[in-house]
Amino acid sequence: PAGVVAITFADLRRRGVIDGMVLCDVSGARVRAARETMARKIGAVYKDMDLTMTTLPDDDVDFDPDAFRAAIAHMKRGDVVTIFTPDDTHFKICMACVEAGLHVLCAKPIVKRLEDHTALAEAAKRHGVLVAVEYHKRFDPIYVDARDRVRAQLGPFSYFSSTMTQPKAQLDTFAGWAGKSSDISYYLNSHHMDVHAWSVGRTSRPERVVAMAARGAAERRLKPSDNRAIEDTITLMVHWRNDDDSAGVATYTASWIAPRADSHTQQHFHIMGHEGEIRVNQAKRGYEMSTDENGFAQLNPLYMKYTPSPSGHFAGQGGYGYRSIEEFVRAAEEVNSGRATIGDISGRDVLATVDTTARVTAMLEAGRMSLDAGGAGVRILYPDDLRDENAAPEKEAKRLKNGKAVDCEAEPVGLRLE
Repeated sequence: PAGVVAITFADLRRRGVIDGMVLCDVSGARVRAARETMARKIGAVYKDMDLTMTTLPDDDVDFDPDAFRAAIAHMKRGDVVTIFTPDDTHFKICMACVEAGLHVLCAKPIVKRLEDHTALAEAAKRHGVLVAVEYHKRFDPIYVDARDRVRAQLGPFSYFSSTMTQPKAQLDTFAGWAGKSSDISYYLNSHHMDVHAWSVGRTSRPERVVAMAARGAAERRLKPSDNRAIEDTITLMVHWRNDDDSAGVATYTASWIAPRADSHTQQHFHIMGHEGEIRVNQAKRGYEMSTDENGFAQLNPLYMKYTPSPSGHFAGQGGYGYRSIEEFVRAAEEVNSGRATIGDISGRDVLATVDTTARVTAMLEAGRMSLDAGGAGVRILYPDDLRDENAAPEKEAKRLKNGKAVDCEAEPVGLRLE
């Protein structure tokens, strides 16, 4: 298929939502290949797709890690940037865009460290720009309905379990950075961590993380010349505390050594509250297809619909992969025109704005810290943790006055290895 980002922006331009486009990579050869792929999979398949754009660096440039700065120079304050690069490059690129007054939608994880997340949130506020994480599952109608039912019917949080796996071929795609600039937990666990945190809202908070990993298959397949460790599967076990002082527990498992199956990504979650439970299997939507050429497959046009309309145009505007990007573009336009503030957008609790998503970054970094420390526990610290020793009586009185036993409103401020 034609991917997600390129076809979405090409169609948004066809619909008059955006104007010019700039495509940037570190390699001129890859930029040339991207243009050719877009021409073949978008221009030749769908009607009225204008694929003209500025591309950087020049085709004959082997490697330019700062090409993004030249791309920024082609843009003006209030323009929208989407960042889909290796995880360890996100912070530098995001910060440069923010400081140039650009609105930023970044692939998950937005950054790898809580410290960088906090710095980016502060910079976004200082420069008055919208920054969000591209968590497209927030636009899946089934996940949205599950979130609403969790809040309305399940009561205090008790248990969450998610699994997300992809086939070994995915390792080949990420061979250059797997185990080096990021790991499978950052890549896949981040999805359901956000779903969980978004579902319980400000009624619960993660407080302690322990991680475990399996190794062997990925390293045998990729044979990294630098002997770096590449985990096959990572499970994070996280202790949560609710605002009534009850406790919950969650496990998030991600792997990229699965066999080829009927769906590229096998994924499901189970959440239980004090008053009910919900189970969702995103890989199996009850829509199946078999062909002589490709065999059996589970279909999910709810994400992206690639089959053209009878008129020959792209018809996937309702897919949640598409909607995740369009919603951000529309929100940025509202901010630019003065119809909404950044606070208004954040308060809608639809986009995963940088000021509300530090809990996921904290869990991911804590998981990496735990693995690197042989499975030791890592505490996630909040403002009230730092005040406990000096202001416990005042803090307790405030909580009792608010009717809550635990302050679950604040974002995390630090991590501590046990």
